[in-house]
Amino acid sequence: MSGSDIGLMNALIAASQAPSDASRWADALAALSARFDATAACIHTPLNTTGDRSLFVDHELPTHTVPDYVDYWSAKDPWMAGSIKNEICVRTGECGIGRELCDWDELEKLDYFHEFAAPTGVKGLLAMIADDGTQPFAAPFTVIALYRRPGLDEFSHQDKRVFESVHRPLQLALHAHWALGRSTEAGRTSLGLLDVLPKPLMVLSQGGEILYANTAGAALLSRDDWAGTHNGKLVRLGKLDAEAVAASLRQVRMGLLQTHMLWKRTSNDLGASATARLVPLEESNACRLAWPTAVALLMIDEPQDDHQAGRLAQIARQYGLTDAETRVIAALAEGARLSEFAERHGISIHTVRTHLRNIFDKTGLRRQSELIRLAGAPRS
Repeated sequence: MSGSDIGLMNALIAASQAPSDASRWADALAALSARFDATAACIHTPLNTTGDRSLFVDHELPTHTVPDYVDYWSAKDPWMAGSIKNEICVRTGECGIGRELCDWDELEKLDYFHEFAAPTGVKGLLAMIADDGTQPFAAPFTVIALYRRPGLDEFSHQDKRVFESVHRPLQLALHAHWALGRSTEAGRTSLGLLDVLPKPLMVLSQGGEILYANTAGAALLSRDDWAGTHNGKLVRLGKLDAEAVAASLRQVRMGLLQTHMLWKRTSNDLGASATARLVPLEESNACRLAWPTAVALLMIDEPQDDHQAGRLAQIARQYGLTDAETRVIAALAEGARLSEFAERHGISIHTVRTHLRNIFDKTGLRRQSELIRLAGAPRS
């Protein structure tokens, strides 16, 4: 590739950014179309059979034709069939021109041409195998195709040679696309695991940006008592101000666990102590796959009373419990009997048992011991 070939450089720049910004695939195709005087282009996985490993991005193809091709015409594509028959454009990095894959006279006899290609404005073809799928973990079989409308000149062998010259960076961008997709899936898994934990958790970048907070963590931030934020950045943690938080994160980046007292029990304070731990994230940690700029996991141990209340509130939201039903679970977690709860609240034991039956119906549980485990450890 010539260093002065601005059209190709624009395409490669866009492709290099596409793994983290999917809209840039369309920009890369637009730049390739401009460079090769194509009227349309697409990158797709025509032989893919699993929905989570499919890719179809186009430039200037009529919108209504895309589903038609994916769902029906891809299986009848004469260019694809011709490439396999003639062993042209079947391996990674190989390019093919339309007339090499299917003769014009033959193409124009086919339903594919009359019912799909011609109405879509597709005749001239320059296709490259970005990846032949021999290493499916890296990428599935993927084609980058440039098209010209009927009546325009066919792509040349010089076009073919130039297109082949940029295969490697395009393939690397494709591999990064799938790798990031796996990271995103790991992120969804990590998020799901973190979100069900009752303890407040946050994922932090080296600059203190809060990349993720689980449900309990978001609730704690909303109270603005032990942690403070500004523009999405952690600027206060207990008695630590923004400068002290930044200093603690610098220690974490050196691999040092940091522990801070947020609130300490005193003789005049009936609450328990609360602590925050900043845990360094190793390169192999799933959080690093999900959030590449993450450096620390912030874990907050709240006073038991607040933790228990937060847990009960979460259970009430999850199962749609009323306030009275939530109070019954809280009493069971404390070790109280149903008769004691009835006496404490001035209601009949029959009413309490009705609440209990409703709780069982909503949670799907059948024993009081299971409700106690759901609520967490009894409060001291």
